[in-house]
Amino acid sequence: MCGSSGFVITVVLLLQLLTQISAFQPSSKFSSVSSTSLQAFKWPTLPTLTVSAPSIKDKIGERNGLDPDYPWRFEGRFIFRPSLVRISPDSQPPSSSLLSLFGYSLGGSVVLEYDISPVGRYREYVTMGGVVGLGNVNIGIDSNVDKRILGIGQWGTNLYVSTQVAEDVCQVVWGVPAQVAEIEFVESGDILADGPDDDGESGERKFTLSGWDNARILDTGETNAAKRIGNIPIYWTPTIKALWAPLLFPGGKEESKEQAEELLPIHKLRLSASALRVKRCDRIQSKQEGEVPFGLALVVDNVLIEIGEQITSGGR
Repeated sequence: MCGSSGFVITVVLLLQLLTQISAFQPSSKFSSVSSTSLQAFKWPTLPTLTVSAPSIKDKIGERNGLDPDYPWRFEGRFIFRPSLVRISPDSQPPSSSLLSLFGYSLGGSVVLEYDISPVGRYREYVTMGGVVGLGNVNIGIDSNVDKRILGIGQWGTNLYVSTQVAEDVCQVVWGVPAQVAEIEFVESGDILADGPDDDGESGERKFTLSGWDNARILDTGETNAAKRIGNIPIYWTPTIKALWAPLLFPGGKEESKEQAEELLPIHKLRLSASALRVKRCDRIQSKQEGEVPFGLALVVDNVLIEIGEQITSGGR
């Protein structure tokens, strides 16, 4: 998904899932043909064909949602490997505030394997930059600005995908600045291991996840039959790769056109899953200076991530 997971999913999903487990054609238009007369012959006007060309957004990926309010869906599994990350002055996300304590914030990585998506199977690796607050978004229509404020969420610094078409759909449909990378899953291994990160033979970034079989909590038969629970609402600001708690506050008006242009677009997401575990996960050869891994990961299987249209004050 062209969206990152992490702190918000960890807190909200863990609480809600555990609670519920314990108690889820173009139109054609033809012009009329002109008539002829006996006095003066005239060539008849040939019929004209008008075809409504689909937008580039309609050409990339399919709207594969199960609910009209959420026209895109992703199914598969993911892990969130939390760690403390050191904050630098140049690591501030746009139109929001990075929250830290003693120079550190909660980051890590999110690794996803999609069996179903608008562009087929692919893998995703997201480096998480920290916890964010006070996200400034615009839900106005066209040139009308309607500023709102998001509460708390988690920001992804970089989002990598394993196929070119996945990069295209992220950038064109949602405005996510995704990048193609080599993302290798090694099924064998007693525990999950994130790393090493390196440069692949093609010159692209390469990420290796070992022990990926540990992310498959359910076998194939169980996955097909397992009921998903949750339907957890989440806000998503794709241009900065951040997920937010579903809290939206009034934000007043911007004083200038430049300030209004800095406001973020916002989408609604909905999250469900069948299985959740906390498992050991090692971090190998981190390239992120000052990272302090926790040594564990939140593993979520048979997840369903649904993406809605951009939120506007018109009700979409």
